[in-house]
Amino acid sequence: MKAVLNVLTSQLNVLLSESGRQRMAKFMLPQTTMKRMWRLIDRLQSPIIKGMGAVLVVVTIALIASIGYELVAFTGPLLFVDNAPLLWLHWTFSAYIVSLICFNFYMCVVTAPGHTNALKRELDRIEADARRRAGGEGAHGLDPPGEDLATVSDGDEMPLMAASVTEEHENIEDDRGVVEGSGSTAIIMEDPYGVLAMPKCRHCKHPKPERAHHCKICNKCVMKMDHHCPWINNCVGHFNHRYFTLFTLQACVGTGYFSILSAPIFYDVFISVEHYYNFSPRSRLDFFLLVFMLSTALSIMIGIIGGLNLYYVITAQTQIEVLDNRWLQQMARLNGGTFVNEFDVGTWRNLRIHFNLAPKESASITGGWIGLFLPLIRKPVGDGVTHTKVSSLLGSGARDHAFV
Repeated sequence: MKAVLNVLTSQLNVLLSESGRQRMAKFMLPQTTMKRMWRLIDRLQSPIIKGMGAVLVVVTIALIASIGYELVAFTGPLLFVDNAPLLWLHWTFSAYIVSLICFNFYMCVVTAPGHTNALKRELDRIEADARRRAGGEGAHGLDPPGEDLATVSDGDEMPLMAASVTEEHENIEDDRGVVEGSGSTAIIMEDPYGVLAMPKCRHCKHPKPERAHHCKICNKCVMKMDHHCPWINNCVGHFNHRYFTLFTLQACVGTGYFSILSAPIFYDVFISVEHYYNFSPRSRLDFFLLVFMLSTALSIMIGIIGGLNLYYVITAQTQIEVLDNRWLQQMARLNGGTFVNEFDVGTWRNLRIHFNLAPKESASITGGWIGLFLPLIRKPVGDGVTHTKVSSLLGSGARDHAFV
């Protein structure tokens, strides 16, 4: 026993010595290296995914072009060789669905989802105006923007206040733009968007309206962010969510139509004993089979993605909000309450808000549901800062078409 204690004591002395600390540092090196690797991966995440996104956009264009070509030049003429009306009908529908897919995919890629840059400029303008009114511009110049407090010449902190907040005060001096009361002075600022009351993003320091989230890949705050989609190399947000929904639904229809139409050809080649169709040359069949397998897999994958996205639209949620709402539902259930999504104003109204559809009595031919089947550019409801809520509809007594 004494010998064991002597060995433990000697080992402890070694660890406490300089050489022992060096050995421990070598032992801890893998953990430090892993942390550095994760930091490096986090830094490289944005350029890698952005680069992959550009490649995936080209791949998507190639897939759309390949499926469209096979529909027009191979599948249709092979199946409807003896039926000219059906062949022309097939060509018409193929051209129609491919054009819709191309249009909405293009709009998804080129349409900005909605960023908070304008809100940041508005906040900087308000703060600069506050410092100018406080008299600090002439002596010290403008302070760096982005602070929540404006500093006057005597060093006292002067809180910025929106005009709507200071309307209740009695002593308002319009020529100075200040409010006197309780020994403090507050600058009255016009804040139509309410940027002073918005929380600040901890990444980009921009004002962050409700339903906005910061995308680490784009390094920007996105209004009503749903997710970052590498296939369009863009975020899905307030201003392009409509096009993304239509693109997924129409791509599912297009790929499914090609797969179902081409199934008899696939059966004839691999399963049937007696071959009905004549393929010449053989390489042409190989390309068709490649496109058919890709189209079948894509129709299933896009169908799942489009179905989930349509469910989120119907329930007035984004992919990010789904996780938050599930947690809130569990917390409400544990506390004996019920969680209510304040943005869920009903299934049909949610759809009409999402696609910006006018009601039947005031809609034009392209302004209603028919517009979903046409390649139309249409702005979303609202500006991305404010959103339709149950309380806003009930409080104002708004009708179905008065979304915001």
